[in-house]
Amino acid sequence: MIRTFLERQALGHNRLVSLYRRFGRPYGTQWAAYLQRHGGLYHLGKDCSILPSTRIVDPPLTSIGDRVQLGNCTLLCHDGAIAAISHRHKLKLDRVGALVIEDDVFIGEGAIVMASGGKVVIGEGSVIGAGAVVRQSIPAGSIVTGNPAKVVGKVEDMLRFWEADTLAWPWGGLIASREGAYDPAIEPELMRLRQIHFFGKAADRNA
Repeated sequence: MIRTFLERQALGHNRLVSLYRRFGRPYGTQWAAYLQRHGGLYHLGKDCSILPSTRIVDPPLTSIGDRVQLGNCTLLCHDGAIAAISHRHKLKLDRVGALVIEDDVFIGEGAIVMASGGKVVIGEGSVIGAGAVVRQSIPAGSIVTGNPAKVVGKVEDMLRFWEADTLAWPWGGLIASREGAYDPAIEPELMRLRQIHFFGKAADRNA
């Protein structure tokens, strides 16, 4: 009941937001819904999932497409060093850009995407790996890793390996039968099979 109250206050009235994040523990889809109403982004598309721990530093200069998933990453459209440098060298400088994340992009844990020197576009269907530091536009369908980030492959090539791996798992049949990327009805059995495979037996919940 408390979580529902906090969600209504945050989504409906932009109130008690810090309490909603802490105690309401919103899912990525719920936080994306909050950001659509109150986040101040230039654009935020439909069916997105954005973890509350994600930092969007310059919302008015950030455009996010449909079905984007952001996992505890940082999106930045300015250079924070400008104030110190401008003061020391008696110059009037600006280092700012715009960030466009196109449809169906995934940005992983700890990744930083910086658009402080112009417009940066993350092409549709791309995967930005955990910890990557991206400073330039990325072609559609790319796999990006590292610091500085580099394109290391194409998503369509990776999928062939992932499909083969999925079929080889003992739970491959369950994955093939489920609807979407998550099905709570089969999740307990999936976890049991995974524990047996990786640890030799399922966890003893009574221990």
